[in-house]
Amino acid sequence: MPRLFFHVRFDHHSRSRDELGLDFPDVETACAEAVRAAKDLRDEFVAQGQNLRDYVIEVENVSGELVFRLPFSELFDA
Repeated sequence: MPRLFFHVRFDHHSRSRDELGLDFPDVETACAEAVRAAKDLRDEFVAQGQNLRDYVIEVENVSGELVFRLPFSELFDA
């Protein structure tokens, strides 16, 4: 099972790093988890007055290679 790390990037500059990561059976399952995480974060960011278009979840493997990016703008009408 690959260990993947979910980082939240803001405005292409700052990034919240996931130092622990999670094990997933496959990339599709990790993608579904990223969508759930984005939905959980949406209300928090909106409550803080943040523009959702500025956020992206970046998922990397243990080697630091980008597995996929999930821009909030693809999920939500921001």
